[in-house]
Amino acid sequence: MMTRKITAAILGTFVAQAVAGAAVGDDAYDIVKKSQDLVRGKTSQMKITMEIVNPDYERTMKLESWAQGDDETFLLVDAPAKEKGNTFLKVGRNLWQYIKKVDEEMKIMPTMMYRGMMGSEFTYDDMVREDSFADDYASRVQEDGAAYWEIKMVPRRGTGITYTYLLYKVKKKTYIPVYVKYYDKKGLLRQLDYSAVKSMGGRNFPTVWTMTNKRKAGRVTTVRVTYAVFDKAVDGNTFTKANLRRAGR
Repeated sequence: MMTRKITAAILGTFVAQAVAGAAVGDDAYDIVKKSQDLVRGKTSQMKITMEIVNPDYERTMKLESWAQGDDETFLLVDAPAKEKGNTFLKVGRNLWQYIKKVDEEMKIMPTMMYRGMMGSEFTYDDMVREDSFADDYASRVQEDGAAYWEIKMVPRRGTGITYTYLLYKVKKKTYIPVYVKYYDKKGLLRQLDYSAVKSMGGRNFPTVWTMTNKRKAGRVTTVRVTYAVFDKAVDGNTFTKANLRRAGR
């Protein structure tokens, strides 16, 4: 998820959501798309807290995120002080990072996409694909329960996704996500749990997203949304490479 999950990748990664707009049927693609679209709106602005826990250390970060459409996300680190002013920009499938301390801008290359973003359990790939679950995976309803759907999502050819499949659980009626389970050839790798549904920014959505590493004990990252505004105009200059440095000053 910091991004529009960690912020959004995290920021989806950061994926979060609930119901808004016209009703949809129980087609798997529509369920996933409806669940995805709730937290973004046409635009979104959020403040989030990220708590990173692993056996070696614990730390808390505060970030702001801006998102527009499906392809543009900008993240600004507000705390801790030593990382304040660091920024991230996503445009389409391209992702850049600016590190203020050394005044260095870099593009996140494909070989780095599955690394932990800022030491968290959310990866750079989560941020890039946070808005494209429905299009990057072929989905089918695996379990149609009384209150939930569980959807199996298999990567489409050409996406470069290394997961074997995902399991995505969604509440019926509200389309609020419950969890995403990430599987590779060895089995369950990570699990993202959604909780603390609140009304914020004019819609109900899960405000806590917890990513747990299922292979390495004690590695958990929790994202908490503390403020959100949807569907208000965002300055188009936000989503430019020039803003990587400018926003952090």
